[in-house]
This record gives sequence, C-alpha cells and structure tokens, in this order.
Amino acid sequence: MRSHYIIDSSATLLGVSLLIVTAVHVTGKQAQSIADELSFAAALLFLGGCAASHAAIAKSNDRFERYADMIFAVALVVLLCSVLSFWL
Repeated sequence: MRSHYIIDSSATLLGVSLLIVTAVHVTGKQAQSIADELSFAAALLFLGGCAASHAAIAKSNDRFERYADMIFAVALVVLLCSVLSFWL
C-alpha cells in the first residue's frame, strides 16, 4: 500500500486550471487564444486523476493509482501547453 497519493496535487492543479480558464475569459482574450480550451481539458484530466486516486484509496488497489499517475502526467503536459499558448 502506498503512503502518498496524487489526489492532493491533482486537486490543487484542478483549481489552477479553472483559475486560468476564468482569467482568460475575464481578460477577454478567449477569441485570440486556445489557452482556455486547453486549460479546461487539463482540468477534466486532473478531475479524472482525482477520481482514479480516490478509487485507489477506497479499494486499496495500487492499479488505480498507476492510472492516476499517468493521467496526472498527461494533464501536466496539457496545462503546460495551455500556459505556453497564452504567451505565444
């Protein structure tokens, strides 16, 4: 059984992703950038990572945590692309 789960990091970055979506819409730059769409996709992936990590905790099965780790890694890359697309 693992002592550390990705659920806390995934939940925190879910909030950051939603903050980026809100910031892009408040600044009025959603027409010129795809940052909000990419951030929303990252938020959905982070939500999936939270769900998989919760399943790992609830069922005491590390297989779900491996899925959560993979989903988390993909979500990080998507969030990075979102931030880079806002400045490019």
